[in-house]
Parts: sequence; C-alpha cells; structure tokens
Amino acid sequence: MKKFVAVVLLATVAGLFLVSCASEGYNTQKGAAIGAGLGAIAGQVIGHDTASTLIGAAVGTLVGAVGGNAVDQHVQNQQRGAAQQTSAYPSSSQVTPQDQPPGQWVEVPGQWIGGKWVPAHKVWVPVNP
Repeated sequence: MKKFVAVVLLATVAGLFLVSCASEGYNTQKGAAIGAGLGAIAGQVIGHDTASTLIGAAVGTLVGAVGGNAVDQHVQNQQRGAAQQTSAYPSSSQVTPQDQPPGQWVEVPGQWIGGKWVPAHKVWVPVNP
C-alpha cells in the first residue's frame, strides 16, 4: 500500500513538473533536472538503497532531457512556422508607392486550405490597365 501511495504521489508531482516544462526557455535543462529529482525519489522508493537511487536519477535525467528537448524543438518549429507565414505576405507598410503596380490591398478572411488553417491576411490585388 505504501508503494502504491508513493507511485501515485510521484505521478502527480511528475505531471505538475511536466506541465511547467511547457513554457519557453531551457526546457531540456529543466526536464533533466526535474527528471533527476523524480528518478532519484522513484529509485529510493523502489529499491531502498543508494544504488537504486543513483540509477533512478540517471534514468530520470535521460528521460527528462529527452522530453524537454522535444518541447524545445516543438516551440522552435512553431516559431519558425509563424515567422515564415508572416514573411510570406508583405504588409501594406512594407511596400512603398513606387513598388506598387496599380491595384489595392484586400483583406482575405481566415480559411482552411489543404487541411491547414490560414489566418486572415492582406493580399495585393493588381488591376489590369
């Protein structure tokens, strides 16, 4: 019964720490540190000796670092995608009157294209002379 309570408590604490890793920043380092602590606690609860504690800390560090790195890469991919999307559409402030052929800026509402959501944006619509 004591092991069951310890495992439930450990899972609850791990869940809270993993949610806190979703913020921007050094998630790999945070994940490794949190994983080391939780792994050491789990190793001590399971094995009741120093060797089990050290093995748990090592495994927890590895798992936490991998998880944190995955979060870091996900955040970077989201930022990269957002930067590419905003640079794909020039805004009306980026185009000078000399650069503009006859036409006008038109607001395109958000829509689904090819299974992906494209947010509302402005598009230059040229007028044929």
